[in-house]
Amino acid sequence: MPPTPTPTPTPERRRRLACLVAACLTTLLTTACDATDGEAQDPKPRWSPTPSPTSGTTKDLRTCEDGDCTVEVREGDVIPFGESVRAPDLTIDAIGPAGVDLRLSGEGTTSTFSGQSPDRGGGVSTYNGTDFRVLEIKGDTAVLRIKPNAGS
Repeated sequence: MPPTPTPTPTPERRRRLACLVAACLTTLLTTACDATDGEAQDPKPRWSPTPSPTSGTTKDLRTCEDGDCTVEVREGDVIPFGESVRAPDLTIDAIGPAGVDLRLSGEGTTSTFSGQSPDRGGGVSTYNGTDFRVLEIKGDTAVLRIKPNAGS
């Protein structure tokens, strides 16, 4: 049986195919250039496969009762912890360009963490198995990440 001849594409079909190929190539080249050209990239990526460190942020201080939350705070806020957290209440003493001053105070104990900020090594302060990290400072507010210490 002889092979069936392939129909010759019409000029309209060729034009559509050429447009489709051009669009695909443009998308591929743009994506490749964005991924490899460090100088041309925005300082903040437009899309990230993982959530932002401040995603899930709440202003409800009570969500921190279990010692696991991402919360926006203001100077003077007090975060109460439940009995499952081995830390006294957390008071936000100051928020400013020098960082955030945190104070843990309870029955007969006071601990302070002064000048906590995300740009100073992103360090974590730990108290009795609970980690405290400043993720962001925006004017008179800050975003804190509080969570149980994995090593405790």
